[in-house]
Parts: sequence; C-alpha cells; structure tokens
Amino acid sequence: MGGVGGELLLLKDSKGRAFLVKARKGGVFHHHRGMVPHEALLEAGPGGRVKTHLGEELSVHRPTLEEYVLQMKRSATPTYPKDAGAILTLLDLSPGMRVLEAGTGSGGLTLFLARAVGPEGLVDTYERRPQHLKQAVENIRAFWRVENIRFHEGGLEEAPLEKEAYDGVALDLMEPWRVLPQAVEALKRDRFLVAYLPNITQALELIAQAEGLPLALERVLEVGWREWEVRLPVAHPRFQQVGHTAFLVAFRKWKVS
Repeated sequence: MGGVGGELLLLKDSKGRAFLVKARKGGVFHHHRGMVPHEALLEAGPGGRVKTHLGEELSVHRPTLEEYVLQMKRSATPTYPKDAGAILTLLDLSPGMRVLEAGTGSGGLTLFLARAVGPEGLVDTYERRPQHLKQAVENIRAFWRVENIRFHEGGLEEAPLEKEAYDGVALDLMEPWRVLPQAVEALKRDRFLVAYLPNITQALELIAQAEGLPLALERVLEVGWREWEVRLPVAHPRFQQVGHTAFLVAFRKWKVS
C-alpha cells in the first residue's frame, strides 16, 4: 500500500499515540523523543520496531482504513469510522455494486464505500467545494490504488444522473433534502439511501421533505462507541470517549406504480 512518493506507514509510540508517515529514502521522522530515518522504518517494515536516537521505541504498522481516516489530512470533518461502518450496513453493500455519494468532504466515507464495492464496483462522488475535493483526491489516492472511484466537482442538482443506476446513495450534506429528488431517481427500487446529519433537527427536516417521494423511512440511528481501558486485573471505560457525531437516517425506495 502507498501512493506515489513513499510507503504509507503508521507509527505508534510507547503511550499508544499514532503518527501517519509516508516513508521515503532520505526522509526523517521527528518524534518529541528523538528522530529516526525513514530507511529504518522501511527496513523494519509493518510489524517491526525501531528506536529513535533518544531511545523511544516505535512500532511500525500498515495503517488500517480506520486508522488512516482518523490520521489523514482533513479539509472537512470526516465521517467517523463507527458511523461509516453503520452506513455500509444500512446500505447493504457488496462487491460489484454502484454507489452514489454526495459530499465527498475529506474522502473518509468514500474510502469505506470504495472498499465495500471492490474493484468491480463503482463509487461516483460529488463535492461542490474545489479545495475539499482536491484534498479528498489526495487522501484517497494515498491509500487506495483501485480505480473504482469517479470524482465530480459540483452538486447532484446539475449532475446528469442515470435513472435507477445505483445500488445505494450516501448523503453527507448540510441540506440533503435539496438533492433528494435527484438522488431518489438515481436509486434502484428496493435499495437504500442513507443521510449523515449532525443534529436531529436536520433529520426531522429531511424526513418531512421526503413526503411525496417513493421512500419509506427505515431507521434513524445514533451510533455509540464505548472503549474500555484494560490493565489486568482491572478494566474500566476509557476516560475520553467519542460522543455524539451524527444521526443516520435510512430510507428504502419503493416501486412507483
């Protein structure tokens, strides 16, 4: 794994702090407790260990998708992995499917969608903000080298969408109801549309705006994620937890008579 210009590695120090590095010959990783040449990281490889010149031990890993999304550069707040996992479940995705996404953001959810549908599938993702799209493309290409994503600058309102062409629709927009008619028309019958919304007021507005469209409300979810600190023989919930991130609103499209 790794894009142009280096191998993507994740380093963890003795306190479990993570650092994303694109290791290349001649590079140096700077930790607050010393430095280590990138050549040493590459030589150790995923699963190996290195020490900085001040003796701090670092473990070397190939970043998981969750780790990468949490550590990558952001132009917008990413969809948290806990929510992305739930979205994949709600969309019921499998290899070879086609997915429509509006609101590429930093590209976090796009990566989860692309991996879910696999090399034979396709993700069409739309983003209005050029700077966000640019960062998303960089983020995605650094991690995912499969050509199953098509990037589009602009909104769904003006997009030439094919009727009933997609197996799922994911919306991460402040006002998703503005593109709901276009998204629904592009969605196959008996398939799912999921919206990611920061507050319940937006969720209620979306549900109200869906009236009159061939959509049945399936679920409204808030995904919890509670980690535990284990130091044998004691275990307790981790002090700092990820709290509320979003509401997920899922619809199923029904056949228009």
